Amino acid sequence: MHQDTRRIRQRYAAINLDEYEARLIDALVDYTGMSKATLLRQLVLKEALETLGVGDLVNTSVGQRAG
Repeated sequence: MHQDTRRIRQRYAAINLDEYEARLIDALVDYTGMSKATLLRQLVLKEALETLGVGDLVNTSVGQRAG
C-alpha cells in the first residue's frame, strides 16, 4: 500500500507529564483542533530540527495551524 514502508509510523516512546504540563497540552489540542499524538509529534520534531539548527529550513505546521 505504501510506496515507502519506512514512512509507516510506529509507537516510539511515551512521555510522563505532571498535571500542569498535561493541561497545557490539552489546551493546545483544544486550540489547534489537532489530535494529541499529531500535536506532540510535530512539537518534538520541531524542537529537534531547531536544536540541530535547521528549523528555519523546514516548514512545520504547528505554528501555521495555531496562528
